[in-house]
Amino acid sequence: RSYGNYHSQFEIKWQKLEEFVQLNDGVDIILLGSSMVNTGIDPAVFSSQLTLSDPSLRVFNFGVEGLTVVPMADLAELLVDTYHPLAIIYFTEMRDYLAGNGDEVAQSFLANEWLQYRLGQKSFLGWAVDHSAALQMLLPLRQWARADFLDTYLQNLRRLDNTRTNGYEPEIQKTEFTGGLPDPNDPQDREFYTLYGNFKIDDQRIESLKKMLMLLNQGTYVLVTEFPAYPGFYQYFGGEQVHAEYLVDIEEYIKMNGGIFIPPIDPDLIPLNGRSDDHHLNSQGAEQYSALLGKQFNAICHFEGFCLERQ
Repeated sequence: RSYGNYHSQFEIKWQKLEEFVQLNDGVDIILLGSSMVNTGIDPAVFSSQLTLSDPSLRVFNFGVEGLTVVPMADLAELLVDTYHPLAIIYFTEMRDYLAGNGDEVAQSFLANEWLQYRLGQKSFLGWAVDHSAALQMLLPLRQWARADFLDTYLQNLRRLDNTRTNGYEPEIQKTEFTGGLPDPNDPQDREFYTLYGNFKIDDQRIESLKKMLMLLNQGTYVLVTEFPAYPGFYQYFGGEQVHAEYLVDIEEYIKMNGGIFIPPIDPDLIPLNGRSDDHHLNSQGAEQYSALLGKQFNAICHFEGFCLERQ
């Protein structure tokens, strides 16, 4: 099924969440973030470490490729309005706050009529898509005249099949990450040095994070952490000192606006054979990180003095 959004992976996640909620009579924790979350956290392993509730909390992975904090803020609002989870854990990163980064993707994603309708805007087309299962079944065929239509269609079917009922999409490509640092003289690496260098938190981008943190007013805890990228990844931004200063600033901002900050785990706890590149994990690394995150979440909940109990 499709809602007419160009981002087919988002549509897969939305449909998987619908099915998850029907099967489990609700959802308690939504793990929200980019592709790093999508392939990097197994909710089943994460929830197996939780001692907060009996029966176990229902956890769903809503990692969506390529989305920065700007569309994520609207997506978080939609998820809370629709499913009323007890908590959202948002995995932010430095690229979220670079002015201009991901703007075209965000604009294309948010321009979707169905999404705007679900966010409260008037749209007859959005309403029609939302209320017509037949139209949702026809929309995947809208690009039938394109030369790559069949390949894209089959790829989406494979992704749908590979994405588990709890939203986790294990990394299926086998790559060997050596841990080598980026080289500013390498043309491919130089592009990222140009994009991410001279890092500065953009004021408008941080307002999107604030918008997400305000969801606490609707009864959903918002916890924010950072995915454990390989330390070499931060060379593009100016090195570990720049990264450390960013973490101090972002933690202060989150706490000042009523959110809960979960300190990122030591990236060295994830071995090289658990990584597929310098900021994504493979299935082995995802299992390790999911267990560590579950234990850390328990400790944070006890430390912060709040308890999550299934309704």
